[in-house]
Amino acid sequence: MDIRYLQLTDCLQALQATLKSRYESYRIVTLEAGSDTREFEQFVARHFRLRLQHYMLTPKARLFETRLAIASRSTHFLLYLHDRPMAVLRVTPAPFEWASLTQQHVSPTVALSRHVEFSRLISHSQNQFPMSVNGLLAAATEWAIRHGHEGVTALCRSPQRRFFQRFGLTPITTDALHIEHRKRGDYWLLSAQWQQIFAALQQPTHLLANPSEKHVDECAPQF
Repeated sequence: MDIRYLQLTDCLQALQATLKSRYESYRIVTLEAGSDTREFEQFVARHFRLRLQHYMLTPKARLFETRLAIASRSTHFLLYLHDRPMAVLRVTPAPFEWASLTQQHVSPTVALSRHVEFSRLISHSQNQFPMSVNGLLAAATEWAIRHGHEGVTALCRSPQRRFFQRFGLTPITTDALHIEHRKRGDYWLLSAQWQQIFAALQQPTHLLANPSEKHVDECAPQF
């Protein structure tokens, strides 16, 4: 593996270790493709209903995911507080969900064919403290590197966009996309390769638990 990937992996592991050391009651569980994802799906469905996003749960929406075999091909990550799931994230290799949704956009699927798609980034609270989400993203990114992928893309709304951008993803499109299947809601398409994520984690504004905490020394840039 490229030395730069090893350095990024060390950085991602340090972020997860920091989460564990400071909040011992938190743990991250990885459900590999083919695992039982009922708890993940129940968590997502509950929060879609709470946020009045019922259009994500319609038969049409479920058929769309079935056609792309999203659930069966994806790896799912759950962040638990004790035994209660607090945040989730789904990681899917190509073909991507967004490539079929954003019909008004010429999707650069060839250039991103070695990426994974991050989706369903949902936390129990809209104000879930940043380090927990950061730890979840770090675990998923480490998994993607170990499995030979070259970067990440994400199709998301503005709240998730903020987390993804601070993690190193940048918008592919200059304006928000309006997704017909999702009530023409505003979505952003973002992307990053590993070196971009590594660079973002060097910034003092990266997602620590609170602004007073020091930057993680293990993530010092070396290339």
